[in-house]
Amino acid sequence: MMIAQFQVSELAEFLKYGISGLSAIAFILSFYLLSRESSRAKPRAEMLRSIRMFMGLTLVLGLVSGVAAILNPKAPAPEAAKKPVKKASLVSKIVKPRIVWTIELFYEAGAKPLAQQLIDELQAYKDYSVKMTALTVSRKKELKINRSQIRYELVEKEAANQLQKRLDKILPQDFNLNLKQITSTSPNYLSIFVCD
Repeated sequence: MMIAQFQVSELAEFLKYGISGLSAIAFILSFYLLSRESSRAKPRAEMLRSIRMFMGLTLVLGLVSGVAAILNPKAPAPEAAKKPVKKASLVSKIVKPRIVWTIELFYEAGAKPLAQQLIDELQAYKDYSVKMTALTVSRKKELKINRSQIRYELVEKEAANQLQKRLDKILPQDFNLNLKQITSTSPNYLSIFVCD
């Protein structure tokens, strides 16, 4: 049902403003009643009297809400009352420093040109501090390396995935770096093994 271009559900929204909203609804309804009655060919006298009484009640309600607003100006607006006030905490005041990942790239002798290409790519990023180390046969056996890979700890998985994506852009198509999760106690450290 439309009441003076308002849906009934829209009128109900005025109730969140309390007594001021109720008086606004009463003003709209009195206008609607008056316009309906005046559109008749012959307006009824008793209906006009009832509408006048309703308008008087509406005016009293409007005055009460106006006086209440003047006497209590600190009452929160409905939208402000809904939003919780966020208190500043020490955690929000501390700015997290940017993590710089230490990346050590181990390479076999025959893979040194590719390893250098990877190092050059990684040095372009501020997130990485990189160094190159030759991979000896004994070290390869000790670490049980049998293919090219990126080694990471569980908490470093996201960083390892990002590193793999960045390096995949420049790697030859027949070469790939597999991800291998390990357990160690080296925070912010990733190792890359480039084998022949």
